[in-house]
Amino acid sequence: MRSVAVVSAAALWLVSAHHVSAFSASTQQNEAATMARLILSQSLSSPSGKLTLSPEIVIPEPTDPTALLLQSTEVTKLSEKIRSKAKANAALLAGSVNALRTFCVEQESARGNFPGPVPVLALSDGTECDAGVLADIADAGAVGIVLPVNGGEAIDSISDISDEEGILKTNFAAALEAGLHPLPEVCLAGGENVESKWDEEQVTALVEAIAAECGGVDPVGILLTVDMPESSDIDDNDDDDEGDGDSSSSEDEEEEEEQAIPLPQVPKALAKRVPILGSVRAVAGGGRMGQWTRSLKTAGFTGAFLRQECVPGLTSTITDLEAVSGFWSAAIGDLKSVKSKSFGFRANMKGIDESMKLPNEWYKYQKSVMESGALGDISGDQGAVELDSDNGDYQGF
Repeated sequence: MRSVAVVSAAALWLVSAHHVSAFSASTQQNEAATMARLILSQSLSSPSGKLTLSPEIVIPEPTDPTALLLQSTEVTKLSEKIRSKAKANAALLAGSVNALRTFCVEQESARGNFPGPVPVLALSDGTECDAGVLADIADAGAVGIVLPVNGGEAIDSISDISDEEGILKTNFAAALEAGLHPLPEVCLAGGENVESKWDEEQVTALVEAIAAECGGVDPVGILLTVDMPESSDIDDNDDDDEGDGDSSSSEDEEEEEEQAIPLPQVPKALAKRVPILGSVRAVAGGGRMGQWTRSLKTAGFTGAFLRQECVPGLTSTITDLEAVSGFWSAAIGDLKSVKSKSFGFRANMKGIDESMKLPNEWYKYQKSVMESGALGDISGDQGAVELDSDNGDYQGF
């Protein structure tokens, strides 16, 4: 009997140790998930109130053995530039799990350095997510996943939100179970009356409805993608008209830049509660991307997801990752810059004193020589190359 008691005590100790170990592991996972949510939330909403900028990057599968061998190196370079040169707040990645892992490994290598790792979010097509795939995405290093609402279809009102099949709720729970923070994307029908249709009260109610579909918990952020008509963007002809020297045209362009795109209105209290992001799909050129980001800031959004459509002349079959990283480095740097995008210089020669008359006379002489044609054709259009927008040429962001 004594030996049986000893065995029972040993067994009891083993069971207790197992429960303690399981509890410890569960606690560590919860702490890691909480930390990941905090880091992602801070990346999507700047404490200073500046608009956060996060690019969408599509990494296609290689089609030949050589490209397959080079992909890892190219993705590593892409990841480094997105972090150190573009200084993106987060990155949306679409591609294979291997490409995602390579990108995330490079980001993690910057842990403890400045700039530090950029949080990476995967993209979902809106269908029911496979638990195994979600686990692989989380294991690759992603911290979140974008989940389309209504299968990505645009809605005109809150009543249009339908999750009868429970796909959103299922995906939301499955993502959390896998260790990923879900970020719902709602596509809103745009138009001239979008500001009144989606005022602060309606946007708040929309967020409440999405949270209810997601189990009554506020997501780490909500992405609002407005399906705007093309007429709301800056006219494509602006690319070709730049530099024509027409002062009236320049004034018109400046006035047009001042006009904000009609967007849903986000109340400050809601933006502090949960980051509200907006999609930018305007093709770079003519200040279109800048107009969208300024409009999002004015409407109260905390950040912008710069979608792949912004890259001019490139499609979802992008293979030149170096060109993509270069574009995002330049675009995000320009959009974050606080420098004035237009600078004019005027000099008042009236009341000039006697000591400046000689230089002024020399200027007049030089001007007369140039206008006489003695130096050849010096018109501003000489040597200018027209922008080929169909092949990706653009001017400005």
